[in-house]
This record gives sequence, C-alpha cells and structure tokens, in this order.
Amino acid sequence: MGSRWLPARLMPNLLIIGGSDSSGGAGVSADVGTINHLGGVCYPCITAVTAQGNDGFFKSYTIPKSILEAQLQSVKEQQIDGIKIGMLPNREAVEIVAAFINEIPCSTVILDPVLKTSSGNFLNSKDGILALKENLFPISSLITPNLDEANLLTSENCLNYEGVPELAQKFISLGSGAVLIKGGHLNTHQCKDLLLVDGAIQKSFVHERIPNGTEVRGTGCRLASAIAYYIACGNSLQFSIENAIAYLSNYISQQTGL
Repeated sequence: MGSRWLPARLMPNLLIIGGSDSSGGAGVSADVGTINHLGGVCYPCITAVTAQGNDGFFKSYTIPKSILEAQLQSVKEQQIDGIKIGMLPNREAVEIVAAFINEIPCSTVILDPVLKTSSGNFLNSKDGILALKENLFPISSLITPNLDEANLLTSENCLNYEGVPELAQKFISLGSGAVLIKGGHLNTHQCKDLLLVDGAIQKSFVHERIPNGTEVRGTGCRLASAIAYYIACGNSLQFSIENAIAYLSNYISQQTGL
C-alpha cells in the first residue's frame, strides 16, 4: 500500500480535507463531528464552499489555489496520524493535496471520492476525476466509493453484487492498495460492502438496511472519517471498517428515530 498503519494514540490527530456544507449535514462538518464524537482531534482544510441542504444543492465555490496551499502548510508542524480526503473540485486541488501528502511523513490516507451530491450535481470536473486516479489512488491506504462512484471512476456499469468483485479489482489495477465498495445503492434487502486488499477479497460486510436510511445525508463522509479514526488509533483495517459501520448504523438509527 501507499501508507503504513500508525501506532496507537489515545487522541489521534486527523487532517480532514474536503468541502464545507452550509447545512452541516455532509462534507467537512460531518467529518469533524464524527471524529470529535469518537475522541479524535481534527485539522480541517476546506477545498470548496458549498451551499446545500435537504432541499437540494444550490452552489459551490472553489477555494483559490493559494488559500488551499496555505491551509495545508499551516498544519505541517502538527503530528498527523491520519488523513481523510473528501471533495476535491478540480485537477489543481487534487495535485496540491497529492503533493502535500508526498511531502509529509507517511500516514494513513482514506480517500472518499465524493463526485456527486445526493441530488446528482457533480462536485468534481472530468479532468479532476482523472487526476484522482493518477495522483491519489497510488498513495491512498483505502478508497471508499459507493457503487455509483465506483462505476463512474472505472467507466463500468455494475448493477448487482455479483459484479462488485470485478469492479473492485479495477481499482487495484489503477494503483490502489485497498478499496471498500459500499453497497448502499444495490437493490438488495441487505447492504453488502466489499473490501478488496492487494487484489484479494478480504471480507464482505453485510448489515441490515435501516428504514429511511437513504434520506440521511453525509453517511459516506461519516463512514470514511470513522474508518480513518479507528486506523489512526492503531487498529487493523477490518476492525476499523467493522466499527465504523457500527458507528454509522447507530448514527442513522438516531437520525431516523429508530
């Protein structure tokens, strides 16, 4: 993989890179809320300011190059135990983040390739998506796309769980060490998330669907942030994913009133 697992810390420091969400339901707000709740310390770096909410997506403003670079430089003096990456709006942002990661000591890098809003609006340019594959796939410890994002990133059209292993293998061929393809978009009674590490299937994480759970925003952000937190505490990849899924399920149940 492109990163090493870090030794255990009681309160790990995590660098959160992504877009803001004016509603607080997704993006960096969801990341920070998750990691603070679990007991970690966050250093947020904003790549874009978005205006969105339960009623839809309104507008997005990309943070200028100099401001993005300055945010990253300002945390260089801190010990970073893990990095979680979300929304990157264009190639320039991708390349700035990749260059920064390559400059600092090795750390866990969790890439949640946020490409669209829940309402279907694109959050990254076509060239930016290509830059993700070129620059960040090879240095990420784990990539966590949902089925729609996985299809878009690999130019595939997988619609059922039987095709997910082959879809996941595409990420390995693009340089990723590990990928977790989330099955929330599959038309099945249960959610099945598949973990592939170095080309071999490690585990299928099966959990029950929560009624109205798809109405809760920011679930992908929270899952990836929780995984980053547990790994930064010194846990194994599988343990971290299992506990992150449990955390997210509890969060969704609370949000839906179950």
